[in-house]
Amino acid sequence: MRPGWTSEKMEKVSNLLDNAATRLYPRRDSIKSVPDRDQRLIKSFPYFIALCLVIWIGCMVYLGDYSFSKLVEILCLTFVACFAVLGVPCLIMMDRGVFSNWVIFLLAVFMTGLLWLSEIYMGQVYYAEAIYDIMNVVGVHLDEVVNFVLGFGGTLAIMFFTSIGVLSVISAYMRQYMARVFLSMQKRAGTGERGKAEKFFKVPDIIDVEEVVLEPRKDAHVFHFSTSVEVTVYLFLLGLLVSSYLFVNPLLISVMGWQTMLAVTMMLSMFTPSLILPWVIVRSVGAKVRSSAPRDYYLWIGARKRLFSTFIALGVFMMMFILSVYLGNSVTEIILTYISFLVPLLATSIVYGAIYTNNFDIQVCKAICEKFEKGKNSDDP
Repeated sequence: MRPGWTSEKMEKVSNLLDNAATRLYPRRDSIKSVPDRDQRLIKSFPYFIALCLVIWIGCMVYLGDYSFSKLVEILCLTFVACFAVLGVPCLIMMDRGVFSNWVIFLLAVFMTGLLWLSEIYMGQVYYAEAIYDIMNVVGVHLDEVVNFVLGFGGTLAIMFFTSIGVLSVISAYMRQYMARVFLSMQKRAGTGERGKAEKFFKVPDIIDVEEVVLEPRKDAHVFHFSTSVEVTVYLFLLGLLVSSYLFVNPLLISVMGWQTMLAVTMMLSMFTPSLILPWVIVRSVGAKVRSSAPRDYYLWIGARKRLFSTFIALGVFMMMFILSVYLGNSVTEIILTYISFLVPLLATSIVYGAIYTNNFDIQVCKAICEKFEKGKNSDDP
């Protein structure tokens, strides 16, 4: 493969998406339906988490099953469902994107269908079975057709609305606090002091920070396809890393079982953007520190290293895999269950990448840069 081939293909796809955005729907300026929506969301979020925990405890008391596997499964299911409910008002308040929301919704429908077919093939349609079990618990018995419709609709709601809810919360916190992190580093610039921000971004000790600069990405594309691919790939890789620990952990396998492990891992993948998006945003705004060194130090590199800091994960994975096999678990069952998770993981990663790039990327970066420049200029003599 010749050098630059990938970049050329990405550029062609970006041009096609730009043309499609122009033809499918007249592009509108990004507006905020609720001016103080970030403050409202951040202020109410702790109460939302408390409500989720109350619902979880109520479900466990009602079911009367306090086993570890059931506790974890219902906890994950509660948060996934509650974030789907949160995603409805977040969709109403969400910034308008390059593509209209119905385009992204159709993508979610397609990915839900892909996830649904893979689960049918593997014999485990989790969300449909979860809805069926919930209805049975409350005394409502569904026939196969109604259960199919509700199951697919529930899976679609989680794919679409949960993604919007999670992304809205992350973006609200990033818009509110990320600029403050950079400004704290700027205030210490030239003093030789080291704060938590420098440690978090792994700024080398030999670098004496003189200035913090934001240089956001500038290109002609209205839809940054490269960002969408980047978010998708890293979400997929992080999902693989997390699932590797879970699927081959002999203790968890013996306690929870394969089917519960698969369901829990699938639901956990809905929240991995909280680990990926912060450093993706730091890269998008072009945050870097200048010093007497010949080259600037980009902060996103340190943030990424903190997330993917070492190859020890691979060693731990292999150790757990060998131990799991040694304790009598089937290698074939481990591999097949692991593979069955890849399709749902890929589907959710693609939806997250598309929604973030379409409705959040530009607006989040713009807000952070504006707050940083405003704060930086106010401190200038």
